[in-house]
Amino acid sequence: MPSPPIVLTTDFGLSDPYVGVMKGVILRINPNAPLIDLTHLIQPQDVRHASFLLGTSHGFFPQGSIHVAVVDPGVGTARRPLLLETPTARFVAPDNGLLSFVVAEHLDAPPELPGRISVPLGLSAYHLTNSDYWRQPLSHTFHGRDVFAPVAAHLSLGVPPSSMGSLANDMVWLPIQRPLAVGNSLSGEVVYADHFGNLVTNVPGDLLTDNGKVEVQIADRTIYGLSETFHGGHADTSDTTNLIALVGSLGYLEIAVPDGNAAAALGAGPGAAVSVDFS
Repeated sequence: MPSPPIVLTTDFGLSDPYVGVMKGVILRINPNAPLIDLTHLIQPQDVRHASFLLGTSHGFFPQGSIHVAVVDPGVGTARRPLLLETPTARFVAPDNGLLSFVVAEHLDAPPELPGRISVPLGLSAYHLTNSDYWRQPLSHTFHGRDVFAPVAAHLSLGVPPSSMGSLANDMVWLPIQRPLAVGNSLSGEVVYADHFGNLVTNVPGDLLTDNGKVEVQIADRTIYGLSETFHGGHADTSDTTNLIALVGSLGYLEIAVPDGNAAAALGAGPGAAVSVDFS
């Protein structure tokens, strides 16, 4: 059987050798491992940003894929290294809430407050304690290279998760920021700005219908109606910037400027308030 793909998600950027070194460690253990970069441009230490992108993207990969997610401000501290098994994939990551968006798919009522939650029924989690599957000597500041990468490589060779450590009954939970429904409105926020300056929000597209009466408000600006594409929307009548709102490829409401940069035009970024009004 071919090795499952190993998908990397980090906040390491592309100017330093960290991502390349992780790939080198994996390939020394399994030279046949297919390596895929989801992204290495997560905002530094932004666990929520990583959680959102991992949660909205992992379903596009083959069954049995191994995701290595390293956004780890607590590296070297008492936070646990974790392996999470779901029915479709395995996730190797620090136990700091990064896997919350993945886990939320398996919860009937996701908690509204941060803390620790029980591992949902149907999933298995392991505290990575078996150093036989780590790179030695172990760095206190680069567990992506010395713990998470080698564990993923050994998993891809067929080593069972139970060999990696002990079962974990709970894990860290960061609340998923859901839009708040108030009357005929939804109150949400920007999660991140993508490479094009499009503002991706936490408002799910399946909550929106464009019947000509949807109004999206952000940064004292109003966008009337939804566009189907980046060149087919309703202009913002307050000025000539031509903001549009649309449901993007991740399935969430986005704010964009055709052939432009909405983040720069609005001076807006993560956490900016967004409201959707249904007349």
